Amino acid sequence: MCWAPARAHVFSLSDPQRGRWKKHGFLWGALQRRGYWANPLPPLQPLVVVDWPAFQLTPEAVHTGSASSEPVSWEQAVFSRVEGKLLCNGVKVFEGGADQCKAYLEVLSRLQQARVKDRKKLIQAWLRKATDAETAQERLASFSHKAIWLELAANLQFCILFTTTPVAFYRFGGKALWPTLAAVLAISIFITWQFWRLHRKFFPADGDARFKSLFSILLSPINAVRAADSLARDLFAGFHPVAVAHVVCRRAEFESFAGEQLRTIKFDHSADAGYAGQVQHSLEALLQKAGLEPSHLLDAPKREDHCVSYCPRCLAQYTKARGDCADCGFSPLHAFPEEQGIATSPN
Repeated sequence: MCWAPARAHVFSLSDPQRGRWKKHGFLWGALQRRGYWANPLPPLQPLVVVDWPAFQLTPEAVHTGSASSEPVSWEQAVFSRVEGKLLCNGVKVFEGGADQCKAYLEVLSRLQQARVKDRKKLIQAWLRKATDAETAQERLASFSHKAIWLELAANLQFCILFTTTPVAFYRFGGKALWPTLAAVLAISIFITWQFWRLHRKFFPADGDARFKSLFSILLSPINAVRAADSLARDLFAGFHPVAVAHVVCRRAEFESFAGEQLRTIKFDHSADAGYAGQVQHSLEALLQKAGLEPSHLLDAPKREDHCVSYCPRCLAQYTKARGDCADCGFSPLHAFPEEQGIATSPN
């Protein structure tokens, strides 16, 4: 089980180059977390968690993302990092790994120290970097190449624990105890060494998480089996979820995910219009490089029987006129074009 912030997106690396978007998770409302099931059987598939920060940046102020809070001017903003949480004047604006929190803190500090007329360019440069799918692809390729021995050892550990060991004890009884313990310990040590080497390469600033993971991997063979999950969790720290979906998901799934994210940004009344426009522009540039036309992703859905309007944000359809969407609360709803045909549902 992988627990992630409720607003984060989770992807499964089902093979070295492609994966899939895990759309649904078990919501734990009290902690604002969602749980996602990882593949329990070999070949084990690591899960990647991608969370986009809640803050919204403009040349004049920082919006914390909370509907009840007012924008904070750069002169009055105080940023801090506490145990994987990034705070702006005491309000949490991001939660993630130490490397990612440190990177965002550096971005915010650089913007705070810059002149007002230079901040817009710095925000645009940061968004271009966050939506750079080529860099994300290089990071995935590097991980797939360097983590192959770790993944093989983790799968071997699983087979020894849950297949070889029961058979050996059934066949040889107590004589199998010490050879089995030696094999499990040897593989655990190898996994620990591989994890330490790779974690130091991909997350050099996250020493605390590295020590905790090494300790648990060395002492628990079960944790050693899922060592690749701990390593891959924050692999795409700093990237926008759409950029990650481009390099992880298959074409059809990427198109669906990109359309959902583009609609969420465009039809979000609570977002700052200037910041949302910059994010949308960066995503549209990414989609055009990927061979997709952004405007087509915002088209009306295929009209179902007797429906007269739809929600442009979540694409829910309605057979009667109403003011807002019952699913996501967006308003106003859009009427279907008169020339669009109706898709009949099969009986």
